[in-house]
Amino acid sequence: MGLAMALLYALGVWGWVLSRDQGPVARLGVEGGASGSSPRRGPVGALYGGLSTRLGPPAFRLLSESRRRSVRERLDAAGRPQGMTVETYAGRKATYTVLMTIAGLAFLANGSVLLFLVMPVLGFFFLDVFLRLEARRRQEKIDRQLPDFLDILAVSVSAGVGFLPALRRVTEITGGPLGEELDTAQSQMDLGSSRRESFQALRGRNRSEALAKFVSALLQAEELGVPLTDALADLATDMRSTFYQQARRRAAKAAPRVSLIVTVVIVPGALILIMAAFFLGSDVELGSVG
Repeated sequence: MGLAMALLYALGVWGWVLSRDQGPVARLGVEGGASGSSPRRGPVGALYGGLSTRLGPPAFRLLSESRRRSVRERLDAAGRPQGMTVETYAGRKATYTVLMTIAGLAFLANGSVLLFLVMPVLGFFFLDVFLRLEARRRQEKIDRQLPDFLDILAVSVSAGVGFLPALRRVTEITGGPLGEELDTAQSQMDLGSSRRESFQALRGRNRSEALAKFVSALLQAEELGVPLTDALADLATDMRSTFYQQARRRAAKAAPRVSLIVTVVIVPGALILIMAAFFLGSDVELGSVG
């Protein structure tokens, strides 16, 4: 009953948000900055924003230096969604914990002790799970974009374009998470960082093995004097082979799941239809069976 109430509450909040939606024109205006004023927030958004602002500084001070470094790495891997910093992360995490604790107290008033214990834990770990999933999704996009990016970069360099101009031009075409990361690296080089430092920082911000191989191959080619075009083409071929192997492994893991769904869902449903057909065709009345 408590889980059903929580689900209905979430659906009610979602419906309230949808009822206040003013359509795609208003959303595009807000995202594009067409309106000079900030978008209006409802009472739930105002409560969430106020708590995050008030709880952010004290929660940030409670984080140790190693914890701040770990959070910063996770935010970088996730692409800093919504411009999140370590301080705003601390404020949001504290806000989620407080709100879910209040929800747990409401469940406790209805006699659900289990949900009272579970809700604060969910609020405390919700943001960490979100960042982990966002980082995984983002790194998968980088892995998919990288082979095509390397092919285009290799063609541009082989055509006689300098590496940095070619990198800047291909980055503009690529876009997405990979384009954002490479654009950050180029901005660091524009501000005075060396190419090695910028690409090492690029490798440190991401957990993509493919991107780490690209940076390592690039730095080794620069040190050893290996032709960059050949190194990029070989690396793109290796990455495509690795991606195909990973796709085969995912397909092999999906087969047992499909069998489980067929066994649990489709087979019982088919049996119910067959038994119902037999029952209706036998002209047996329920009263006589009873």
